[in-house]
Amino acid sequence: MHYRLLLSTLLPAALCVTPAALAQQFKKAVADDIFADHPSMDRNAVVMPAADAKPIMPFFSERPIGDASIAMMPDGGFILTGTTLRSYARHGVELWTTARDATAWKGWGPARISGNGIVPGDVSERYLAPSVTVAGDRLYLAFSDKTGCARIAAGAVADPGGSFAASPCLVEDAADASLFVDRDGAGYLLWGGGYIARLKPGFAGLAEAPRFLKPDQKLFAEHPPVGKDWPVRTRVGRAGTTMFRDGDRYVLAASEVTGRMRTATEDLFMAEAPTPYGPFTRRMLAVPHAGRGSVVRFRDGRLAAAYNPRCDDGFALFCEQVGLVPLERAPDGRLRQAASAITEDSAVAARKPLITGETMRDPSVTLGGDGYYYLVGTLDGYGYHKPEGGVKLWRSADLERWDEVGFVWRWQGMGYDFGKNIAELWAPEIKWVERDKTFYLAFSVMERGVGGKTWLYRSTSGKAEGPYANVTKSYLVEGIDGFPFEDDDGLYFLWGGGRIARLNAARDGFDGPVRKLVDVDGDAVGYEGNGLIKVNGVYFLTGAEWHGPLRTHGTYDMMYGTSKSLFGPYSQRRMGAPHGGHGTAFADKQGRYWYTMFGNDPTAPWRMQFGLVPIDIGDPASIGVPRIGTLRD
Repeated sequence: MHYRLLLSTLLPAALCVTPAALAQQFKKAVADDIFADHPSMDRNAVVMPAADAKPIMPFFSERPIGDASIAMMPDGGFILTGTTLRSYARHGVELWTTARDATAWKGWGPARISGNGIVPGDVSERYLAPSVTVAGDRLYLAFSDKTGCARIAAGAVADPGGSFAASPCLVEDAADASLFVDRDGAGYLLWGGGYIARLKPGFAGLAEAPRFLKPDQKLFAEHPPVGKDWPVRTRVGRAGTTMFRDGDRYVLAASEVTGRMRTATEDLFMAEAPTPYGPFTRRMLAVPHAGRGSVVRFRDGRLAAAYNPRCDDGFALFCEQVGLVPLERAPDGRLRQAASAITEDSAVAARKPLITGETMRDPSVTLGGDGYYYLVGTLDGYGYHKPEGGVKLWRSADLERWDEVGFVWRWQGMGYDFGKNIAELWAPEIKWVERDKTFYLAFSVMERGVGGKTWLYRSTSGKAEGPYANVTKSYLVEGIDGFPFEDDDGLYFLWGGGRIARLNAARDGFDGPVRKLVDVDGDAVGYEGNGLIKVNGVYFLTGAEWHGPLRTHGTYDMMYGTSKSLFGPYSQRRMGAPHGGHGTAFADKQGRYWYTMFGNDPTAPWRMQFGLVPIDIGDPASIGVPRIGTLRD
């Protein structure tokens, strides 16, 4: 049943309705949507930073505030409200205004709201997540009162400290109420994770039964259900729903805590439609870490979103303060943060790829005995298909300029029959081994319908460009993501999510048992892409792991654990480099440490291109990515 028809059969045309009851009715209607979405991974939610990109700075810090809502005044200044926090438990709806330069803010105190049972100055009132709307010469405050009723209070733009007349209860048990006023003066109340209802003239009651807004389900017909992906078909966000108009498009914005980056990131999502009721596009992540949605339009037409993160977001630039993030249209037309803005507090957010002429995944860098750095990676999107391509090599003297050497290995002469199966070349790894005075090349082949296997080749010339010869007559191990690691007592081979064994003297097999590296909880330190580095007697085991909504808006991060024994157990796995995923850690000629990354998630600053992220190895048991204010030169 269509939602509009469903609601019309359930609800009378009344001033007050109960979303809690609506949710029960919706539950059965949306059950078939769960886990049914698989959006493309090839769209960036953010944008690669411009050369002059700057981190967002707070322009309001007079008082801790959450759920910020901001609007532009007719004189070019701003008006702000939100949930005042900490010691300000009873605050009503507080207002602040500023001139056009937003350098000094004037506090008006709790708004003087009265009418329909609200007593002006009643200190017992606790209003959460109020919002502010400017429409002509009228100033509107939408809020839920202490009983949970959504109301709208109307005042004058010219007098923010004046009186506001409150409407009757519009909706019961409502949260995050906001008001959208269209160009024709029609008003719409929004609340919760996407409810909407048109208001009667004067905004004193609902003119229709509420309905729930979500992406158009026809857009997902091409995507079959996958695993346990998050049900992003069913909503644009979970909280702070607002609406604004951009040209002839209606934009629905809402926030959601996704858990990506292994922290409580509250991100701002948007979807667009030709009418206030839809049909809406897929939701797209517009501003990472932004918190509750609030968008303003400047006089010149530019758009900006409020940036008001939670303090439990470990990668926000600040918290409980308010800034503005400029927005831009991406090439496909969707709104997202502009290239001039940095919204994440990590060195990754400010980095750029170093090779842009070719797609690359799973990059591997080693410092050779000749003083040059060498690079290989998964090419041609998701790996060359046999018999095309092979392993291509790049070389650099300074980690900045990378020169292409060319293919150092091709499928021909491999000596393995894949039959009619499709074989894809994945995750090559290059490693200079000092004790052998030569380079080793490991790579995986994923055989469709069969699984993955990993080969190990050795340079017969001692040079990175080869030629390379197979150390065996076939593959070395079953499984993918091979990684040679040189320790004091020999050369080891790591593969398949944590398996490890020492190679024999001929390097064509193992001298000893195959073990599994895990942390103190028995968990793998990343489900793929493991690597090892040893610093001052401490082993750092790295690996790739997804956090948050898999393949929709999650992050592909580098995890790590440490141990004074190669075989562990390793410390409880921790985040090392957000968005780092499958890469390799290495030391440069100056003793600084780096991690390779390629951008495998929609909030990485670029997608499928090679780049380097500086990492700090401070105390003997930690890896960290520098914050924005401490970036290396």
